[in-house]
Amino acid sequence: MLIVVWSIALKSKLPLVIPKKKWGQNFLRNRGAVDKIVNAIEPQPGEVILEIGPGEGVLTEKLVELGEVTAIEIDPHLAARLRQKFGDIIVNADALEVPLPSRPFRAVGNLPYNVGTPILRRVIADPNFRRAVFMLQKEVADRLVAKPRDEQYGFLTLYRELFASARILMKLDPGSFHPAPKVRSAVVVLDPDRKPFASDAFIDLISAAFRMRRKKLVNNLTTYPREDVLTALERANIDEGTRAEELSLDDFARLFNSLR
Repeated sequence: MLIVVWSIALKSKLPLVIPKKKWGQNFLRNRGAVDKIVNAIEPQPGEVILEIGPGEGVLTEKLVELGEVTAIEIDPHLAARLRQKFGDIIVNADALEVPLPSRPFRAVGNLPYNVGTPILRRVIADPNFRRAVFMLQKEVADRLVAKPRDEQYGFLTLYRELFASARILMKLDPGSFHPAPKVRSAVVVLDPDRKPFASDAFIDLISAAFRMRRKKLVNNLTTYPREDVLTALERANIDEGTRAEELSLDDFARLFNSLR
């Protein structure tokens, strides 16, 4: 027996898609949210739209009206299903491994909670990134926009600041998805803001700084001689009893320069 459902995205009867936990699939079913996400992309001439995780094609159908689209879907069954409607713009691949566009792009997607953070980090660090509009777990969104001394403030906050500005576009309850997740979600808009000191060495520094959150900064930076760290803190005008969560990106930039 063929089971059919009405899809808000494709506006036609389609075979039932059974979400797979393996890939963290929670399909967006909120029409208002779809429209707000699409409106926030604002593609410019010559840019390609990169959709990550098209799922049922809810966003894809509207994105193709904006311009050139490439959609990355890791689920081979969904990719084949979507290709029947959208053709070769659907690529069956892992968004953590597939090459990103070699020209300016705007990324959009309802990212799986289990890999949302590494996908986001990869996209915003790419030199061709022009904007990203991502659906994420609300907890992750809060970390992206946190301020020093906030509970959510940490490595991800500083990594984001290193490459992009961020704002929360909207928050969504579990009922906006199928199946409903156990947590709330949020859509974040990220725009390029790469700092001149962005480098692997700087990323290593902030990563080490938050290795043990409640420890003093000097006790986390064990890859440097302790005396060098104490001297650098003094040069950067940072108290030696400071914890990483108390420092802004500019504070870490001063410390980074003092350690070099």
